[in-house]
Amino acid sequence: MRILFISPRSAWVRYNLLASLRAMGHDVVAWDWGGGWPLATPGWQERRQRLGERLVQVARRAQRQRPFDLVFCYLYATVVGPEAVRELRGLGAPVVNFSCNNVHQFDLVAELAPHFDACYVPERSALGDYQAVGAHPIHLGMAANPAFYRPYGLAPEFDVTFVGQRYADRADYVLHLKQQGVDVRVWGAGWRRGVDPRGAVGALLSVVEDEGPRALAEAAGARLRRVLWRAPAPGGTGMAGPSLGDQELRPIAGHRLVQADMVQLFSRSRISLGFATVGDSHRAGRRLTQVRLRDFEAPMSGAFYVTEHQEELLEYFEPGRELETYVDREDLLDKVRFYLRHPERAAAIRQAGHARAQAEHTWARRFEALFAVLGLRNQKAVGSRQ
Repeated sequence: MRILFISPRSAWVRYNLLASLRAMGHDVVAWDWGGGWPLATPGWQERRQRLGERLVQVARRAQRQRPFDLVFCYLYATVVGPEAVRELRGLGAPVVNFSCNNVHQFDLVAELAPHFDACYVPERSALGDYQAVGAHPIHLGMAANPAFYRPYGLAPEFDVTFVGQRYADRADYVLHLKQQGVDVRVWGAGWRRGVDPRGAVGALLSVVEDEGPRALAEAAGARLRRVLWRAPAPGGTGMAGPSLGDQELRPIAGHRLVQADMVQLFSRSRISLGFATVGDSHRAGRRLTQVRLRDFEAPMSGAFYVTEHQEELLEYFEPGRELETYVDREDLLDKVRFYLRHPERAAAIRQAGHARAQAEHTWARRFEALFAVLGLRNQKAVGSRQ
């Protein structure tokens, strides 16, 4: 099939979605709308209008060369408006939008969602939000690309590791493990605050890999806009301001990692941590959780993955056999201690999780399911027209 692929400038999108479609043999015309967080800062309506017009021009030009069978988008309402989506649908091919983190960020796509032919929604608990605004959701899970996320067979160097943003109450869990004598290490944005030249270099490399060289200027501009307009950084209050745990976290914290280093770290770790809580819901009466991309990247990379319990995760993996889950800090501590004492049990779960991920949770499998729902034949011949 010939596919127009519209997405943010992002390493995980490139290594997962785009690479998988191309490996399946499809003729993919990729166009990125830029990087950074889609903040609704002053002037965003004008920027949205200009970007939408540019997108339609790119799509029409490519369509004239050879018609598309599918337009696959990863768009937010602050990036393009409904009129641009209507223009895309006029090309004659189904137009599908993908978005994730919908459990607490549905507002980013609510205005746009009804205008697509269908919406790829990874979170079952978000389907009602899409249906309420008149959209047409297709529930398909997240996944991982086994060509990139794979075991490296490296000897374990760390007992417990986590790679990801300092966010929600993740620091509380990490500090609890550390204070109870567990050798835990973390890498990612927000963990190591203050002046850190080595961390700055690592973070810059990660940003460039994720969004390209232009992202450095864009990130600086976004940071300036947040300061001027007093907008929070992405990730909620977990990223804002110093806390009492900063000094205690500093010795065990590292900078953002490029994707390849993160994948290798799964093999270098006896236990790889995951979290499911979203937003600042841990501060409210009802904690919100959702399945995340990491829930598939880690097992696909051969990790022994221990993550926060989330009901939807049971659709994809069996706790205690293919990964492990915890319900609170004490439960996490108990399971970490148990599996560090019983590495053979951890190894069996690691292998079973990897096998399940390879068999059922690849992006190729997800795209095949999407094509079936849309009535598209998953024909691998490049440039075919149904």
